[in-house]
Amino acid sequence: MSNSKQKAVNRGANGQFTKGNGIGKDTRFKKGDVPNPNGRRGALADIINKVFEEEDVDGKTNKERMIRKVYRMAMNGSLGAVSYLSDRSEGKAKEFREVTNKSEPIKIMSFD
Repeated sequence: MSNSKQKAVNRGANGQFTKGNGIGKDTRFKKGDVPNPNGRRGALADIINKVFEEEDVDGKTNKERMIRKVYRMAMNGSLGAVSYLSDRSEGKAKEFREVTNKSEPIKIMSFD
């Protein structure tokens, strides 16, 4: 190895790292040492949330105006808007599947 500080990697017979491999005081972050001091600045979610929180002259946030717009669309018959609102207010419905033939394995493809 080129760096004298690097340790040999210990692997088990299956190729996975052995317990405690690479864990030691020299590999941990020092107290107060932040690995990512700037965080995820400028991430899309942060930008969207910032825009959502902006208020108009009536004191309504952009997020509130958007939800009211989707609500009006749902009231006018837009099934996509109805689905959007119900998924976010009630949660998405869980899909259940019943397996009726338990004696035979399930065939994925058959080339008979």
